[in-house]
Amino acid sequence: MTRRRDTRSEPLALAYVRVSTDEQATEGASLDSQRAALVDEAARRGWNVEIVADEGFSGKDLRRPGLAEALARLDRGEADALLAVRLDRISRSVADFAGLLARARSKKWRLVLLSPNLDTEEAAGKFTAHVLAAAAEYERDLVSARTKEGMAQRRAEGVHVGRPRTLSLAVVERIVRQRAEGATLRAIAESLTDDGIPTARGSNRWATSAVQGVLASHSGRSLWQSPVEAMYKK
Repeated sequence: MTRRRDTRSEPLALAYVRVSTDEQATEGASLDSQRAALVDEAARRGWNVEIVADEGFSGKDLRRPGLAEALARLDRGEADALLAVRLDRISRSVADFAGLLARARSKKWRLVLLSPNLDTEEAAGKFTAHVLAAAAEYERDLVSARTKEGMAQRRAEGVHVGRPRTLSLAVVERIVRQRAEGATLRAIAESLTDDGIPTARGSNRWATSAVQGVLASHSGRSLWQSPVEAMYKK
């Protein structure tokens, strides 16, 4: 039988820890440090504590298995509080966080953050939580806007943005043929540029290093089974 809140001698906090895939690579100790801080806080408050973890998940929304299970348990009355070190560990979306606050209020559980010192059982804590969520979303929107502006500027400068392009077989064969005919790398690069053929990265100007790269990467491959082989490999 599920234990309800009123049958526990001490409150139970679900201590939620999360790192994204990028943070796992750059902050390997992040989960351990979050766990230690939350266990200490639960002990200070006289709460029992269970750790709930989502490793390799972004905080852009609430679709995470560990968090989903924790929220379900809280809603069922199996725990009293969701405990996290910071707001961004739970969500970076102000809409999601506002919904989470309403859910906590409706189901009668509390949200506690360590930084800043925040407890949504208090009016000041609720207000601060909304402000923090809005600030986190605003910062994410700014980063997104700057990224889009940078990509637009690079496109305006003629630089290909996005997934690297690949050269057509016809272009590769042309390069191989010209080289086999004795053309220098510079002459090949200039002819490709003059004819308006873009590089694999979308640039309008060919460098000798790009020509050399095509020759090196295709040397000995299936390209030699093309008609070029019949012409120049006999």
